[in-house]
Amino acid sequence: MKRLVLAATASLLFAGSAQAHGPTPQRASASVHIEADPDAVWEIIRDPGRLPAWHPEVASVEMDGEGRGARRLVHFASGGSVTDGIDDVNETDRTIRWRLARENTEAFPASYYTNDMSVAPEGNGSGVTWKASFFRADTTNEPDERFSDAAATAAMETYIATGLNGLKRVLEGHD
Repeated sequence: MKRLVLAATASLLFAGSAQAHGPTPQRASASVHIEADPDAVWEIIRDPGRLPAWHPEVASVEMDGEGRGARRLVHFASGGSVTDGIDDVNETDRTIRWRLARENTEAFPASYYTNDMSVAPEGNGSGVTWKASFFRADTTNEPDERFSDAAATAAMETYIATGLNGLKRVLEGHD
């Protein structure tokens, strides 16, 4: 009988923990072909402070430092801001990597993200790929819809697509 009570108690304890789960990493990525030399494309995206020059959702940026280890305070055109930490600017691979260093879930519905953009020769121009991995803003088990996986994914996909389209317009002279 004692074993039965212990087994029942253990199963109740573990059943609760089996049902509890936090957020899972979400991913978003997109690529665009740009009719411009890869070096010209890289020259623009390699500088984290130039983000407002090509990303329509970004009103301004304040930089603290340069290259790896720099911080970028991104002010969104819609209001609010987040702080990014620059993790790497790889000249050889033409890749820049950054992460969310200070969140503002009202401005962007993610509690954490990492992003990388890369440029490669593609035909007579360049292929630019932007990849992101992120967590929703509300990391509890039952998030408010505004801070859910779906909200974070929609925001990140829109941010990436708008940025890539803006970069293409600027580099191809459509602005």
